[in-house]
Amino acid sequence: MGLRATTAIALGAVLAVAATGCGGPSAASARATASASPTASEPAAGRPAPTAVSQVCGPPDAPGRLLTIRATDGVRLSAAEVGAGNRGVVLIPELGSRGKCGWWDFAAYLASKGFRALIFDHRCTGQSACASGNAATDLMSDIRGAVARLRQDGAAKVALVGASQGASEALIVAALPQGGVTGVVALSADELRLQLASPPYSRTALSAVSHMRRPALFAVATQDPFVSVRLTRRLFAVTESHSKQLIVLGAQAGHGWDLVSPAVPGGVRPAFSRMVLAFLRRVTS
Repeated sequence: MGLRATTAIALGAVLAVAATGCGGPSAASARATASASPTASEPAAGRPAPTAVSQVCGPPDAPGRLLTIRATDGVRLSAAEVGAGNRGVVLIPELGSRGKCGWWDFAAYLASKGFRALIFDHRCTGQSACASGNAATDLMSDIRGAVARLRQDGAAKVALVGASQGASEALIVAALPQGGVTGVVALSADELRLQLASPPYSRTALSAVSHMRRPALFAVATQDPFVSVRLTRRLFAVTESHSKQLIVLGAQAGHGWDLVSPAVPGGVRPAFSRMVLAFLRRVTS
C-alpha cells in the first residue's frame, strides 16, 4: 500500500496526525483550506476534458460516466457512475491521493453483475470543491449526496461500501434512521474513535454501531498494518444489527479496497469479493 499521511478531522478542526498507510496526502489535510478547487468538468487550460473514467483512473476500460454531483449542502463533488438498474452502491474512498479511483476496478465489477455503482472524491480532495467553516469537514453530506444521486438516476435501493476511514464513515451514515441506505459493508474500518461527524449523526463509528439496525458486513485481514482484528471484533460485538457478519481474512489480504480488488490491473480478484457481492444482492433485492 505504500506510505500514508493521514489527518484526523475533529468537528470542524483539522488535527494533523502523521502515520503510515494508504496513499499520499490525506483528504482531511486538504480540508484545512477553504479555497475552491476545480471540478471534473473543469479541465486544465489547453487540455480537453476526459470523457471516460479510464482516462482518469486507468483500467478497466468500462463504460463509466464522469459526473459532477452535489453534496446535500451544495458542495460540488467529482464523481463517476457505472452500470444501470435499480440496485445501487455508493463506494466511499480511503484517505489518500487515489480518491475515487481506488474504487474504480470494483465499481466496474459491480456494474458487470447488475449494479449501478457511484464513486466520488470527498470535498477538498481530487477535483471536488471545498467549503468554508464547519462545512469543510462535513463528510456525511458528501455521502448523502452520492446516495441521492443514485436514487435520482434510478436506484430503488442503495447500499454503502467503505474502505478504511471510509468504512467508519459508512457506518455513521448507516446508523442514522433516515440515512436512506439498506445495508453497509465496512472493509478494514479505521479511525473508530475519531470524531468524523456531528449531530444528528453519531460522532464516531464505535458510537454509531451501538444503535445501528441495518444489515452489516465487516472484514479485516489478520496482518492489517492499520486496523487490528481485536478492535474490529469489538466494533462487531457492539453493533446492534441482528443481521451482521464478520470475516477475518488471511495475512496477505491487505487493507481497505485491497480486500476486493486485484493486486494488479487484470489480475485475480480476491475470492472475498464474491461474498461482498452476495451481501449487496441480498440487501438491495
